[in-house]
Amino acid sequence: MRLGPVYFITDPAAPASVPDQVHAAVAAGVRLVQLRDKHASDADMIAQARALQQITRAAGAMLVINDRVKVAIEIGADGLHVGQGDGDIADIRARIGPDMVLGLSIEALEQLGSIPPDTVNYLGVGPLRATTTKPDAAQPLGMDGLARIIAATPLPCVAIGGIKPGDLAAIRQAGAVGVAVVSAISRARDMQSAARALVAEWSAE
Repeated sequence: MRLGPVYFITDPAAPASVPDQVHAAVAAGVRLVQLRDKHASDADMIAQARALQQITRAAGAMLVINDRVKVAIEIGADGLHVGQGDGDIADIRARIGPDMVLGLSIEALEQLGSIPPDTVNYLGVGPLRATTTKPDAAQPLGMDGLARIIAATPLPCVAIGGIKPGDLAAIRQAGAVGVAVVSAISRARDMQSAARALVAEWSAE
């Protein structure tokens, strides 16, 4: 499983449609896309996920479903990402089976100790900064807090939350395997160019 370097999370409130966002991201080299929509019904999310699967599969990218275990199972998603309040991690792993990638959001160092062994494939660590796309997010970690969490776990970590161009070298130095972004791509004037620039920035010396 290759997580990085850029993990795009869809934005249903952005001016561009979600399929257009995903087309732009994968065309720029993004290989991990998360479908997140807190307000859609399961039925609507299943329909949208199936449409997005055609885009991601054609590009050789993975499609991860946010929160909705039922949706992830129904469409045979590549992955599922859950937060701290989305249920028992061991139970979720049992429901999705051993092969689906499972990601977990981590907002504080203390949360690492409650992860059952052999359940989670990666961690989404953040928020790095306050972000308008998730107003109920936890207190920002900052670079130092991010680095402390990454150093305390053997699991691969993706940084998330208010990440901007120019941040990626410091995030990589903190030990992250990649960055997860929403508005840095979805709200960009040219989404494909913005995504390509992030991929290039991660790889820059």
